Amino acid sequence: MNAETPPPASPAAERRLDEHLALLRTAGSQSAATSLVRRVVRTARVQKLVRAALQVAGTIAAGVRDGIVGLLGVRRRSR
Repeated sequence: MNAETPPPASPAAERRLDEHLALLRTAGSQSAATSLVRRVVRTARVQKLVRAALQVAGTIAAGVRDGIVGLLGVRRRSR
């Protein structure tokens, strides 16, 4: 922990920040929200497809491993 406290913000800086935030609130907020929703939905759909494919590949790989282990008769050592 630092014992020093940050200097208080000046009223001019706060006023400028409020002006910038007001501009951001009014500038295309509806179109930005719509495009964000579209991107999130598109990403979720792609991830759902990739997840399903990876689950199938994992199941096949586990089956192949189990088959090889069964054919070779390899057993785990107990400690």
